[in-house]
Amino acid sequence: MQNTHGERVLVLALVFVIAGCADSIDRAVAPPAAKAVIAEPNTPAPTEERVALTTVARLVAEAMDNEPARQRLKRDMRAAPFREHKLELKSYLQSKEGRALLDRVAALGGGERVVFATLAKIRPLEFYMPVAKQRETWTGKSDILVASQLDESEPLVSFDEKGNEVRLDKEAPPAQPVLAIVPVETDFTRPMPASTSRNLRDQNGEAIGTLERLEAKSSSLIACSDTCGGGGGGSTAPSIPPGLYLEFSRILDMKEPWVRGDPEIEVHIQGPNSASAPLYADDRSCSGEHAYDYKKVFDQNNAFWEGRVMLYSEAEALAFVNQFKDGFHILFWEDDNEPCTLRLDTNVLVETLKSTAGATGTVAIKVIPGASWVVVAAAFIGNLFANAGAWLQTNDDFVGAAVDQASAGYNYPDNTHVIMDGQTLNGRATIVYHH
Repeated sequence: MQNTHGERVLVLALVFVIAGCADSIDRAVAPPAAKAVIAEPNTPAPTEERVALTTVARLVAEAMDNEPARQRLKRDMRAAPFREHKLELKSYLQSKEGRALLDRVAALGGGERVVFATLAKIRPLEFYMPVAKQRETWTGKSDILVASQLDESEPLVSFDEKGNEVRLDKEAPPAQPVLAIVPVETDFTRPMPASTSRNLRDQNGEAIGTLERLEAKSSSLIACSDTCGGGGGGSTAPSIPPGLYLEFSRILDMKEPWVRGDPEIEVHIQGPNSASAPLYADDRSCSGEHAYDYKKVFDQNNAFWEGRVMLYSEAEALAFVNQFKDGFHILFWEDDNEPCTLRLDTNVLVETLKSTAGATGTVAIKVIPGASWVVVAAAFIGNLFANAGAWLQTNDDFVGAAVDQASAGYNYPDNTHVIMDGQTLNGRATIVYHH
């Protein structure tokens, strides 16, 4: 018995030793992800608005399993007189054209009243196919995804026609066609006139296609060939109103994810408006697709743009330099809200400009009429938008500030300025003054 008892004790001791070793081994080889999960903050619960948008996106995705609803939606998108053939979702569902989609969504989601009550919890939404290649080849077939996103910083929430959630990369679209539901960036009161636009690459009417302006897109004022400088071969440069002009823009990061479609690039001149507050900066001029002055209208939809568009008229420039000595900023933005109306975080912008100035010695330009070098580097850094009130829920994206390229240590022979986002190079530009 003693021998048997000793064997049992030995066996138990070995069991405890082995268990202890196994426990040590488990601790030694435990994946670090376990610690990372504990260390990471909890993912915030989705807001009521995000939950509502997810519900709408899933219902629309499930509605796409119906052939008549898909075909009607394709035809209505093709007929939409807005860039990228966008529809305003709520008004579309309320229209007779949107009845086919609404019937399907209501049948899946508890009725029309429930659907519109859910939409009422969300900011205005636009509905479209953001990827041009897909928009120009999709003929209404099944196997389509519906993606949604409230703010650009959050992940995409996407569903297939069975209502299954599908993970999508924010940086690159899938090969599978995607319909997007995102906050409105389009002015739906300003359709593209039929007389000055046409639908292209629509598979002879079988696909949605892309709506483009008939006039040259490179410039709202003058279409340039190799350069905008005139001369050469005895030709004479066209007469243009005097002022400060952008003639070339190359942007590396346009700050617009694919699900948001084409970017809305704007160039703003920002500087003081009052001699009594020389460090308070405000918008003094805006150039972009929806600029209020036709001479300042241009449309940059990809990394390169060339043409000639006014940034600041001579009268505006002279009025400024007669009152202020430290120059003004030329800032590039990707606008997500009202055209030529910026929504931003004041502190972030000021710190970004200070960072640029610290790295390059300048973050502004000055116009000196009559000098051999009319456009020179300047020193202005102001307290921008100090009276900013309540910001919209989506923010405009700062692309960068135009900085004299020599001051920044760059040398692009065909350009005058670089576009700096803080201390990061985000592009280059040609900005010149024409008398």
